[in-house]
Amino acid sequence: MAKRPSSIDRMDPEVRDWIGRLRDQGRTLDEIIAKLRELDVEALPSRSALHRHLQKADAIAERLRKSRAVADVIVRRLGDAEPDKATRLNIELMHQAVFDMLSADREDGEPVTLEPMQVMLIAKALDHLGKAAKDDVARTVAIEKRAAEKARAEAVRQAEQAVAKHGGAGALTPELKQAFKAMLFGQRDG
Repeated sequence: MAKRPSSIDRMDPEVRDWIGRLRDQGRTLDEIIAKLRELDVEALPSRSALHRHLQKADAIAERLRKSRAVADVIVRRLGDAEPDKATRLNIELMHQAVFDMLSADREDGEPVTLEPMQVMLIAKALDHLGKAAKDDVARTVAIEKRAAEKARAEAVRQAEQAVAKHGGAGALTPELKQAFKAMLFGQRDG
C-alpha cells in the first residue's frame, strides 16, 4: 500500500519552494508559518507537519552533501583520468543509487512501494544508463580508431624519412609506398 502524501507534499510546488527558500534563509518554523499566512496559503500545514517535512528535507540534503563529498574525493583521485573512466564511474554510481532506493526500507520498516510514475522514471533512468554505456563504448571505439590512424600516419612518415635518409629520395617508389600503406591501412588505392 502506498504511503499517503503529507499535507505539505500535496501543496502547490510554488508554496513548497517558498518553504524551502525560507528554511534556507534560516527562518524558524513559526516564521515560515507566518509567511505562509501572509501569502494567504490555503490549508496551512500544522507546525508538526512542517517540522517533519523540514526534517526529511534536511536528511535528504545531508545525504546529498555526503554523496557529493564522496564524488569529489573520487574525482580528485581520478585526477586527469580519461573521460571514459569518469563516465563509467557515473554509470556505476547511478546503478548503485537505483539499487539503494529499491532495496531500502521505509522508516516504519515496511518495504518501499512504488507508484506507476516512479516505476516509469526508474525505467527511464535505467534506459538512460544503457544509452550512456553504449555511448561510452562508441566514444572509446572512436578514440581508439583515431589513435590507430595517427599511429599509422606517423609510421608512414617515419618510413618515408628513413628511406630518404638511407636510400635517397628516389628509393621509395610509388609502388613501394602503396604496398607499405596497404600493409598498414589495408588500403589498395591512394
